[in-house]
Amino acid sequence: MSRSDQHGEPPTVTAVVRGQGALIGLLKAAECDMDERMEDGRTGLHVAGMLGRGGSVRELIEAGADVGAKDKAGRTMVHWAGEYGHVEVLKTVEEQCGKEKLKNIMVEPDMSGKTCAHGASLGGHLEVLRYVVETCGEEVLRQKDDGWTCANAASRGGFLEIVQYLAATCGEEFLREKSNNGKTCAHYASRGGHLEVLRYLAERCGEGLLREKDNDGNTCAHEASNRGYLEVLRYFAERCGEELLREKDKNGQSVRLRLARGSDVKGLP
Repeated sequence: MSRSDQHGEPPTVTAVVRGQGALIGLLKAAECDMDERMEDGRTGLHVAGMLGRGGSVRELIEAGADVGAKDKAGRTMVHWAGEYGHVEVLKTVEEQCGKEKLKNIMVEPDMSGKTCAHGASLGGHLEVLRYVVETCGEEVLRQKDDGWTCANAASRGGFLEIVQYLAATCGEEFLREKSNNGKTCAHYASRGGHLEVLRYLAERCGEGLLREKDNDGNTCAHEASNRGYLEVLRYFAERCGEELLREKDKNGQSVRLRLARGSDVKGLP
């Protein structure tokens, strides 16, 4: 039975948002649909995963809610819990459904190819990532999100501890893998201006990683120049030599030209 309010919010979602998980049993007794969806396809379990409401997750599963239900983007409640760092929610799912069921959901990608591990990497949630590996094995870390690795995601977010964990778990070569557009972890770290991640990548993989070009001929220096990260560019000049800053992309644009169009070139070598 559907009993959505005037705003189209299922009663299970309302109970979760308000922190009234104890009402879920009453909603079940009133024959409310435990898997009723919002406009974006999320159910009460999706929202409970996102908000970290472990008690509500337990109540919903016991009431028969589908733990593997997907929203319109193909995401399960496990995706939402991983992205927001709620490892206790994931443990609750294991307690209620068993490790094998949780594993099968964890390795399931959404419509873009993103798994729970990608979300945890991009969000900087190391505890979740460790738990995912403990549950599924390290092979889940190697799945790609439309060509994007967990290491690419962690580098983009600037999460050094996660980049180090991924290197220790999957090996140095994992840090060298490129996304579909030819970008490395160093490109993504440069895009975010994450100097400490770049220093680590250079020490671990060698400065050759900093010189790599993507499919459009962009170096890490081009990525940093797009957002005016002068400190990162100075590091590249010191580590790789000034010639890296003179490299041109496929459109003939150099780092200085990009900076001149949107930022200050003073202070560069």
